[in-house]
Amino acid sequence: MSELDRPEAQARDPFAAAARPFALAAMIALAFMVLITTAAVFARWIFKQEIFGVVDMMELALAFSVFLALPGVFLRDEQVTVDLVDSLGSSKLTFALRIFAYLLGLGFIALTLSQMITPALEKLNSSETTMTLQIPRYWHWLPLLVGFACSALAILAVGLRAWRRGHRARHRAKTSLD
Repeated sequence: MSELDRPEAQARDPFAAAARPFALAAMIALAFMVLITTAAVFARWIFKQEIFGVVDMMELALAFSVFLALPGVFLRDEQVTVDLVDSLGSSKLTFALRIFAYLLGLGFIALTLSQMITPALEKLNSSETTMTLQIPRYWHWLPLLVGFACSALAILAVGLRAWRRGHRARHRAKTSLD
């Protein structure tokens, strides 16, 4: 077990600590989705009655669970990676490719976020709501904007940490076998 894999080292990692609120928010939204789905199934089965607005609640909770989890994934540096170059290339090549990947990811997230602002503002200024519960549609944009903005900051922070550590600190991807 490497030094960074130890629980006490993870507890001291400020990025892991910063990722926890995002994970908690996503877990709460996911737990809500499971509970409301279970309640809806049982209500239909036992009482032959639907729960009003389940679809509206589910689509909002889904947006919160997915997009609020995203910054935590970047902060823990646990996005899906392929370690082909790590085993074949030098540490300098691996380092350069990781920095390039951080820059590419940051560019993609920033571009996507910039394209979200106009439609989000349009929803804020419109009176469009969900069909059954009349939830204003701008609430659906809130987790997207927050998630992408925090993801951009997370990628920047993790990339800067990797840059400061340099090419000698090899990245070790976590696998299901660890």
